[in-house]
Amino acid sequence: MEKVNLGEFLHRNSHKSNKDLADSIRLVKKLSNKHDNVVVHQEKKSLISTAKKLSQCIKSFNEDAQLTITINNKQWQQD
Repeated sequence: MEKVNLGEFLHRNSHKSNKDLADSIRLVKKLSNKHDNVVVHQEKKSLISTAKKLSQCIKSFNEDAQLTITINNKQWQQD
C-alpha cells in the first residue's frame, strides 16, 4: 500500500472540486489568495506538520497511541 501524507490522503478522498475545496479552506482559515491550486497545495503542506505535531502530543499521553483517520472506508495512520 502506498504511504501518503495526511494532506494528500484528504485531497484524494474529497468529493469536492479544487475550487470548492479552496473556497472551504479560505473560509476556515480566512485566506484571501485567489489561486485555488495554491490554497489547496499550501493547506496540504500545512497538514503534514500539523499531523506530526498532533501525533507527538498524543504520544506524550500514551506511547502506544496512534493518530488514525478513516474516510470512506479508507484509513490513514501517522507513523
